[in-house]
Amino acid sequence: MNVTIAIATYNRAVEVEKTLAGLGLLNIIGCPEHEILVIDNNSSDGTADSVARFIPHFGGRLRCVREEKQGLSHARNRAIDEARYPIVAYLDDDVDVDPHWLKNLSDAFANEEVAVIGGRAFLVYPGSRPRWLSDSVEGLLTKVELGPIRRTAVAGEIYGVNLSFRKDWLKRAGGFRTDIGRIGTSLLGGEDDDMVARVAALGGKVLYEPMAVVGHRVPASRISRKWFRKRCFWGSVTSPRMWPDEQVTRYQVMRATWHVALMSWRTTRAALRHGPRSASCFQQFLNVASRAGLWFGLVRELRRRGGLLGRARAAQVCPAT
Repeated sequence: MNVTIAIATYNRAVEVEKTLAGLGLLNIIGCPEHEILVIDNNSSDGTADSVARFIPHFGGRLRCVREEKQGLSHARNRAIDEARYPIVAYLDDDVDVDPHWLKNLSDAFANEEVAVIGGRAFLVYPGSRPRWLSDSVEGLLTKVELGPIRRTAVAGEIYGVNLSFRKDWLKRAGGFRTDIGRIGTSLLGGEDDDMVARVAALGGKVLYEPMAVVGHRVPASRISRKWFRKRCFWGSVTSPRMWPDEQVTRYQVMRATWHVALMSWRTTRAALRHGPRSASCFQQFLNVASRAGLWFGLVRELRRRGGLLGRARAAQVCPAT
């Protein structure tokens, strides 16, 4: 099954160059035909020129198109329109691809029932990992490690860093939602989870393929507590946008308020027991940030949808946990 490797990027020319250099080392013996499609999402840092310098090295397999509409979902939808082949394999612009990635990915798609495949993604740090950065928190850096065995997967287990679809399923699902997802340098997200969930709801089979491996380069700017707090907050803001009307209620706002208070208390307790700089305290603080983001997203969604403010269920009470 022939593959279009799609890389959406915005003002990260240096990272794109590293990724293309790695793709140039793919072992393509026994692989299907493929192309590399870079979607320049309105960059102003010379990304197109950087890609152009690599074109002679790929024997006509590399091309770059510019998408003026800002936003990762717009760029990914442009890749659907531009892709020449029936498999669209999305990679982030900051990955190191295993030489056998393409062969292992195409082998997994040999099963015609498979609509989506999420691959493994290890983290490549610029230095040593900080002590406060626990294994559970690493997922926020888009680490995907579900074990060595191929298995079915669900939305929230596999991510756009290394995520492939049959193009006809992407079209059947209507493409990526452009009202959610990252725009420019924002930390909003959720468009890949939403797409996987919609394809699965339509009957598409979703797989995790551990042999389709990439290394996800972690920039030094993300190795800070501040970045993780922002990532948790803005990552949760998008969630209510995907909720049905019956869940976007005042009751849910009250419930989110309660959980912000509860997580704040647990953070204080962890700080007293283990110290304010401990991994345990940091984990609890991230829970506060996530709940606060959810609260903010709910309030914003109530205002956006309008007319839903009176839907609180008077008989329900806030949970104790």
